[in-house]
Amino acid sequence: MMKKLIYLLATISVLLASCKLTDGVGDDPDSTDKAGVFTINGTVVDFTTGAPIEGVYVEFITSSGKKGVLTNAAGVYTHNDSTTSGQQVRIIANKTGYDGDTASVFVSAGKTSTATPLILKAKSTGNVTPGRPASIYLVSTTTAIIGVKGSGSVETAQLVYEIQDSSGRAIDLSRSVTVTFKLGANPGGGVQFSPNSAKTDAAGRVTVNVNSGTIAGVVQIFAEAIDSGRIVTSKPVAITIHGGNPEQSHFSIAPNKLNIPGYNIFGVEDIITAYVGDKYGNPCKPQSAVYFTSTGGIIEGSGLTNLLGQTNVRLTSSEPRPEHPILGKGFATITASTADENLQNIYADCLVLFSGLPFISVVPSSFDIPNGSTQSFSYVVSDQHGNPLSSGQSVSVKVEGEDIEAKGDVTIQIPDTQSKGWTQFSFSVRETADTTLVPRSISITISTSGPNGSAKLTVGGTTR
Repeated sequence: MMKKLIYLLATISVLLASCKLTDGVGDDPDSTDKAGVFTINGTVVDFTTGAPIEGVYVEFITSSGKKGVLTNAAGVYTHNDSTTSGQQVRIIANKTGYDGDTASVFVSAGKTSTATPLILKAKSTGNVTPGRPASIYLVSTTTAIIGVKGSGSVETAQLVYEIQDSSGRAIDLSRSVTVTFKLGANPGGGVQFSPNSAKTDAAGRVTVNVNSGTIAGVVQIFAEAIDSGRIVTSKPVAITIHGGNPEQSHFSIAPNKLNIPGYNIFGVEDIITAYVGDKYGNPCKPQSAVYFTSTGGIIEGSGLTNLLGQTNVRLTSSEPRPEHPILGKGFATITASTADENLQNIYADCLVLFSGLPFISVVPSSFDIPNGSTQSFSYVVSDQHGNPLSSGQSVSVKVEGEDIEAKGDVTIQIPDTQSKGWTQFSFSVRETADTTLVPRSISITISTSGPNGSAKLTVGGTTR
């Protein structure tokens, strides 16, 4: 049996390759359809040998009615029809002496779709009575991803189950059972399925449609049948529900670095991330486009959101050097925009500081400390516009002289900040020995180094 199954799979692969059929499984049902002709290609093969079956009547059930074609010597069929919108087409294959098989495929105008291979099993000549239902498995699903209601994405997934006996054979109409569908874990928001239950067809199959609600997440579907008091249950099938269109109150952007040393140094990069949610607070649907502009430097023009509703672009320091109308030189405004469900533009912005070269000043710049007294100092370390330096910039205060100690802001690491509070510091110097009327010279050196560059300021004075 295993050898036959391997032969069957290999034969199907060869048939598909030799016919050069277009793979319609990847067709995007989200696209807006126009009136026109669609094409369905497919194959029919023997369950036991994997050989193609000629003369199989393949019937297509669409919203406009039923039509059918016969397979050729290679077991291949092609069906053309017209449609005004995307729709699900039911396919049924029958031939005298065989059990039938069914499939479904989503079609759109102007596109070619490939159906799942139809596999016909020759009817037993020994009049073997079909076994009772023993297992349920998923035959096919039109998509594993749907969008929340109103998102513009496909909102329905169609699942086809097959009920088999203990020998792995699909049950027939004589053993037909009612299959009930149930929801497992789900995000809520009105997730639904239809029908609630259905009887198996001649191929032992049933179909259920899963419809999304208003909340993104994962929904599980179970199929269950009861035969003579025995419960048969399928494994859970997970369908992912993606979010809807972007919404203003759930749209924001932020830089990776608030402050980059880019006013005087070109080529410094920062990452800007857009966070985009829908009106329910879920990540917006994937591949939503976000556009970016900057009043300073150069920024990548656009990005597409991922499963978390995020997209990143790079901001690079260059001309023009930014100047904010209120905050002044060095502050660049980054603006992101996208479209909401009403096709209206929505916006979000943030600030990035392009800090410049380091400058140091201290008060007082000269001093005379009486015996046993303490002298306080205030000093400023900033860029040339009075803005804080970038993260990684270090500041140190060194005092040289006998019997002198300094306390306060003498060793500092600048964080990633735009606050001018990180430009103003203080320390004090105290004489530690009683040396009345013995004047001595001391010097104080304030220095900084890091991504913005280096600077140093030295002042001198006397202690008594």
